[in-house]
Amino acid sequence: MPQKFSGTTSSKRNTAAACLTAASIALLYASFDPAPAGETVRSASAVSSSTLVFSEEVPLPPDTKHLTIQNVSPDQLTPATEQTPAVVTVPNGCVLSNLEAIQFSALMLQDGARFLENVDTYGCMFEKQERINGDLGESQTIELKVRHSPKFSVYMKWKNGDTGRQLLYNEEYEDGQMIVKLGGLKGRLIPGIKLDPRGERAMSEARYPATEAGILGMLRQILAVRKQDIDRGQGVTCRRLANQQFDERDCMCFVYEYESKEYSEVYRKSIILIDARYHIPLMARNYTWLDKTEGLTPEQIDEQSLIENYSFSGLDFGRDFVAEEFRRDFPKYRM
Repeated sequence: MPQKFSGTTSSKRNTAAACLTAASIALLYASFDPAPAGETVRSASAVSSSTLVFSEEVPLPPDTKHLTIQNVSPDQLTPATEQTPAVVTVPNGCVLSNLEAIQFSALMLQDGARFLENVDTYGCMFEKQERINGDLGESQTIELKVRHSPKFSVYMKWKNGDTGRQLLYNEEYEDGQMIVKLGGLKGRLIPGIKLDPRGERAMSEARYPATEAGILGMLRQILAVRKQDIDRGQGVTCRRLANQQFDERDCMCFVYEYESKEYSEVYRKSIILIDARYHIPLMARNYTWLDKTEGLTPEQIDEQSLIENYSFSGLDFGRDFVAEEFRRDFPKYRM
């Protein structure tokens, strides 16, 4: 059992440990060059999630050059534990403690959020597969157009499944409704219909509403979960694995695993690929809990418990969509 200290001595020890943790994370974080706003990512076809290689755990590389963390409150990223583990240095870098790894990934995602908030529009291909009401649906490939400013807007067009289906949501419309137009022959005969993005009908086919669509929406969801992990300070392990190539982009890989439902009612395990340059999530794969796992291999457990699988490819931050492309009366959409 670790000893506990009280009074001034305890305060000094905890403060020193917290400073050491913050400093070590800052040094590691500084090793990644910021991406200038507006820079275009080279388009590329998505890499199948089955090609990801999850090899041994690797250390995070330290680099003391160019520390540029802005607008981050230390209180927001302080683990809810009485003592913070020290950083262990090794010849090739630094190995972070469990909570420090969570903090490090959260800091990167905060930086990615700031980058995206300064991107007015972008386009990409969005792949999603979700388990809804216990049933895992087919993988869907969707063309995605997103506008962050002056008002959030999103346009989607399905490339498989109900091919040709379209969805448009624009915060500028006071009714708060989205327009959905079916694909195929039905789409030619039936005009687009208005739906409440958070209504029962819309949510019967999606785990998240269109109001949270896009990379920034997913990033904010991940950050909310990471903050809960940090505040709780226990019940979850985080490992950084070897970098992965996804959509021809170098990505850092983090794996989070929860001890029990007590710490996460929905998620048992999460795998996140974060673009090493832009610090934005390009893939998030989440697994839920199974009632029975006896006799199943870890691979079979993952296969049967997959609940969410999202990825973004062919990112184009340089494309400047015109305002009309996020309006219901845009002639090309025929909605």
